Amino acid sequence: MKQFISLLITSLNVNFGISALRYRFTKEKKRIWEPILIGLSIILGGGSIIALYTVFLQGVYKGGQMLNSPELVLLIAILACQFMVFIFGIFYVISAFYFSNDIDLLVPLPLKPYHILVSKFIIITVNEYLVAWPVLLPAIIIYGTGMRPGLMYWLKSLLVLLLTPVIPLVLVSIFVLILMRVVSIRKNRDVMVVLGSLLGLLLGLTINYFAQKLPEGNSQQFIQDMIVARADVIKLIGQRVPPSTWATYGLAMQTLEGWMYFILYLLISLTLFGLLMWLGNLFFYKGLLAGQEVNRGRKKLSAQSINAQLEKASSPVIALFLKEWKLFLRTPVYAMNGLAGMIMVPFLILMPFIARAEEMKALLTQIRQPQFAMQVTLGSAGLVLFASSINIVACTSISREGKTFWISKMIPVPARQQVTAKLLHSMAISGIGVVVTTAVIGIALKLSIIRMFTIFILCLLGNVLLNALNLLIDLLHPRLEWDNPQEAVKQNLNGLFSILFTLAVLALSAILTALLVQLRASEWIIHAALGLTMGFLAIPTLAILYTLAESQYRRLEA
Repeated sequence: MKQFISLLITSLNVNFGISALRYRFTKEKKRIWEPILIGLSIILGGGSIIALYTVFLQGVYKGGQMLNSPELVLLIAILACQFMVFIFGIFYVISAFYFSNDIDLLVPLPLKPYHILVSKFIIITVNEYLVAWPVLLPAIIIYGTGMRPGLMYWLKSLLVLLLTPVIPLVLVSIFVLILMRVVSIRKNRDVMVVLGSLLGLLLGLTINYFAQKLPEGNSQQFIQDMIVARADVIKLIGQRVPPSTWATYGLAMQTLEGWMYFILYLLISLTLFGLLMWLGNLFFYKGLLAGQEVNRGRKKLSAQSINAQLEKASSPVIALFLKEWKLFLRTPVYAMNGLAGMIMVPFLILMPFIARAEEMKALLTQIRQPQFAMQVTLGSAGLVLFASSINIVACTSISREGKTFWISKMIPVPARQQVTAKLLHSMAISGIGVVVTTAVIGIALKLSIIRMFTIFILCLLGNVLLNALNLLIDLLHPRLEWDNPQEAVKQNLNGLFSILFTLAVLALSAILTALLVQLRASEWIIHAALGLTMGFLAIPTLAILYTLAESQYRRLEA
């Protein structure tokens, strides 16, 4: 037991950086403002969200009172909390149990599997409290101050605050233990991180979109009416998730029946936790070690096939292009920042058509009129160009090499060819964004193939210019000194310059279009003029890029 307590205390210390904060407050008093500033920012930013959420809960409470079911506010808060913990807990549990940096240090120690598993589970639960409590506390306070149920309500609410994340996290943990025993996800860690990040991004955009759909004016009245109309659905969902119903009735009912619900909720939580410990002892190490196993290749190589592999050679540009792709996809933070834009924009374009199908019909009918064809095409081209160019691929292409840049200086490949490979890689990413966004807009607006092809060509030429500019700025001012890959992309000012270049090109295109419209030029002359302008600007940019490549590669030091 002493070993487990020591492990838990150490894990909490590392997770929250308690020792580092203590040192900063006592020794480095010059930096004492940093955690204070971060704390104030969290309070101010989180406070506004909690205020809006509290307004929503007050509308739920009043709607529940009209139905003689004021406990609906508790049910909705507990349901929301458990669903959030369950959805995000899957990736969190996999990461903490199998991908954490300390797991290889803990396994050789004289600790039982459930010691490590339970300590990590407690760490996850404590972290989930930071999300769960802001969701639960407003509902508990609104119901408690409105119904005045007595002292026992407040005491029981403390236990509910502690236990609400436990059941969904235990279920997720059991699922992950069994899954990892069967499937070696650990071998595909980076893929899981990218997929989890993209899922979180899409979920956040969805929540933000529907939050903005609340009507202006008396939002509480709208929520109240919605709850009255949908109370039966909410109760049905609660019945399908029994723990939320048990916790709700255990809090709301101050009778013997209420105590039975509360005790049942408590016993189920403890029983599932005990089951997790038992399964952890059986499967945790087996699943962990299975992820480190390597299958022996069973394909026999003949002398002819070996010689064929050795004789096969590819162009240095192609080899470096493939290397750029592999390094980009292998590092989740690079892949996430590079792909986020081309996923966000098409998703945001589709959301109104999915959520407001009836409202969009009139607008679509107007947009699809032949007299607006030119405006729709040029506007779509601007949107596609923006969506496909707001990534960090070209503007951090050299910075991402970091301390390994010396390898690029040593390999027998001219700098011009290395820069070409980087440019092709950034163009490939942008090209995917152009194709995806153009396809989404074309389907949504029912554009003709010719107009979609026009958008594709204009945006492709624009991306040649923008990627060359972004690569040039990274060639002149790369950030090669970094310890974490996030620093190469998120703390790199070249990303800001990339956005400014994109806005400048869009502004130039808008000014040129406005001038040609004033001169009464035909639509296709405008398209041709925009394409030629992009091409003519790209030529000197590429010339400068290739001219400076050799000298900059010799000058730069990692």
